[in-house]
Amino acid sequence: MIDLKKEGIPRVAVIGCGAWGRNLIRNFSELGALAAVCDEDGARAVALASQFGVSALSEDQIIHDPAIDAVVFATHAPAHAPQAERALKAGKHVYLEKPMVLSVADAENLCALAKAQERILMVGHILHYHPAFIALKEHLPALGPLKHIYANRLGLGRFRHHENVFWDLSSHDISLILSLTKERPLSVEAQGQAYIATDKPASALMTLTFSNHLTAHLHASWLSPFKEQKFVVIGDYGIAVFDDCKPWAEKLHISTQCLTWKGDLPHANDDFQTRAIVLDAGEPLKNECLHFLACIENGETPLTSGEEGLGVTDVLERAEKALCLRRAS
Repeated sequence: MIDLKKEGIPRVAVIGCGAWGRNLIRNFSELGALAAVCDEDGARAVALASQFGVSALSEDQIIHDPAIDAVVFATHAPAHAPQAERALKAGKHVYLEKPMVLSVADAENLCALAKAQERILMVGHILHYHPAFIALKEHLPALGPLKHIYANRLGLGRFRHHENVFWDLSSHDISLILSLTKERPLSVEAQGQAYIATDKPASALMTLTFSNHLTAHLHASWLSPFKEQKFVVIGDYGIAVFDDCKPWAEKLHISTQCLTWKGDLPHANDDFQTRAIVLDAGEPLKNECLHFLACIENGETPLTSGEEGLGVTDVLERAEKALCLRRAS
């Protein structure tokens, strides 16, 4: 194991040892930064601590340990705001898994607190660190002015009790859309049906409208018998398709010359060209964890900072209100 202090690597504790928490634990361990783990299930924390050669500590012990530089929270979304606030006040850098928090007020509070404490606040919007999305942004000029974006994120479960399907599944796609548009939407509309629980839609649609008539549609569902993680960007000159369910050689395609014009009407061009973009296969989560450590060491603002998370939270909160209004009508 790397000597953390000798190598100057920040010491990180992960709180939350569920399915995704274990992935974070593994990655920070492989990077030589893992110092401790914590979970409500003490036996699970002890087992993982033994596996990775670190300490199993309580949340209080982690917060008050001066040797721990940063805390990663992979806990239930309603707990994020109070947990992150406590850690920031204790002088820790904080990484929050998505969704960041469940209200704009909480997001604004954490951003202000991180700034006051001069600490890094980062949100786990992992697709920003995916080689396919990085390549998509590099090829964006080939698409021309953007006209429409749509995202499908579908699967069967896992059903959440504290937040609806948008908060669970759409955080990533909203984050990518805001990154490409570089603005918040003028309007947010949403509709869904609570097929399972009475107040938490398990399948829903969202429409975002931006300036210059750019629109985006998002479909999120826990009720699909097949898995789909597709992000499509349509411009005047071409279309990019990021399909994360495909193998690496097929994850990103760029199609050009899709349309021909006859007068004022577009027509499909049967001879349009599609090419797969060659990607350097790599684990996005490893890239994300490396970025968090680098930001701590260099004092840089994360790509998915607290402010970036605030923008995503704003869209999700507006969608939540739109759903409430639709149910009341």
